[in-house]
Amino acid sequence: MGNNEGDFVSNIDYSAQDILYMLRDLPDACCIFQVITDPFGTVKDMLFLFVNEKYAKLVGKSTSELIGTTYFTSVNNRDEDWIRLSYQAAFMRQSVINSTYNTTFGKWFEFWAVPVYKKGFCAFIIHDVTAQKRKEVNRVITTKSNNFILDCAKYLSANDFKKGIKYTLKELGKILKADRAAILETSQGECGEVLAWLDKIGGTGLPGKEILEQYDFYTLWQKQMGEDNVYICDNIDTVNAQNSEVYKAVLHGTISRYIVAALKDKGNIIGYLLIDNYSLDLDIDVKEVVESISIFISEELRNYVITNELMYRNTHDELTDLGNRRSYNETMNMLEGMDVSVGVCFIDINGLKNINDNQGHDEGDAYIKETADVIASAFKKKYCYRVGGDEFIVIIPQITKDHFEEVVEKFRKKAKTISIAAGAIWSDNAKGMENLVNQADKLMYVDKEAYFGEHERRHKI
Repeated sequence: MGNNEGDFVSNIDYSAQDILYMLRDLPDACCIFQVITDPFGTVKDMLFLFVNEKYAKLVGKSTSELIGTTYFTSVNNRDEDWIRLSYQAAFMRQSVINSTYNTTFGKWFEFWAVPVYKKGFCAFIIHDVTAQKRKEVNRVITTKSNNFILDCAKYLSANDFKKGIKYTLKELGKILKADRAAILETSQGECGEVLAWLDKIGGTGLPGKEILEQYDFYTLWQKQMGEDNVYICDNIDTVNAQNSEVYKAVLHGTISRYIVAALKDKGNIIGYLLIDNYSLDLDIDVKEVVESISIFISEELRNYVITNELMYRNTHDELTDLGNRRSYNETMNMLEGMDVSVGVCFIDINGLKNINDNQGHDEGDAYIKETADVIASAFKKKYCYRVGGDEFIVIIPQITKDHFEEVVEKFRKKAKTISIAAGAIWSDNAKGMENLVNQADKLMYVDKEAYFGEHERRHKI
């Protein structure tokens, strides 16, 4: 039998062209990439080495237009998850499956990312699973529910976050005949931004963010959901047995029923979708609608949070959490030429180099952080910037001279626990911001010279 198998293998004679024809005739869209990375190994793009006609049709290009070009330069309706999947397949040599709904085509696709050839190369096979998905969905929801979900998904993906959320919450509240539909962003167990739609009549008097935090509704909701992503409370009296304090103080007489859904990013809760006082007389599958909508909202919320975090990091100093030089420059450019009063304070830490040299940079960083905290507590964080290793600038627009001098004096009293030099100046207009900063800088050096002069005098004594 071994000889027969050997004879069979030895008779196989397929050229590379034959193999390409086989790939072209695959029933699914297919493409092969060489993954392009930066020197640090981060995926930057993917070079098309092969595409079949089905894939080319999917992205609205010809095969000749795609082969030899890159994914980001050639594909408009691209899926951003492909970058992550390409890394896993091309470099980790893992086969990865991912499914997504494409609003452009109104279809569900399943992506197979598989390693090919050698490290740095991968193939994608795209299978249309729309029929299968619809069959699964149609077992549990009505056509109305399906249309509603798709409508919200399209609107969410086609608009900026807040506009898409505003529309979705309004439509969700209306279709569920609810008093309120809201999203509560959470981070490390604390409530962040709250976005809500309220019915003009029934939406008044409902518990707000402060009440929800005070009575720790997040813990209650997590217990109620258990392993599920959605909890439906048709009768508020059931909460009385779980938490009588919350029932009596918050819910009784205000909330008759509610639905809560967890908004997740890779298994971590990043927020909640809350619907209060919905109707029991509905012609949709309530749980399916809420669960499906929450999935789309989760994706949009994740992107929104990431964008905000990146924007925050780009404008804030990582060590002190004050504004960084970029943020400072933006403020300077904004104020330059404006006819508004402004107060400027230039602050420098005394002896930071000695701390770093003698006690180590960890102690130096701790001292910088302590100084930043004192500055922020006196002037308010939003006006404070770290512009160098040991330098800080405070810019307060639209402030009277007397008020500014009071705040500076308050800062000097608080700063007695640290060693700093500071120079402050006020102007009735911000037309020469660079000049004001330079004057504050010079006054700071006068203060620093006085400090070191006194320090040396005491040392001699």
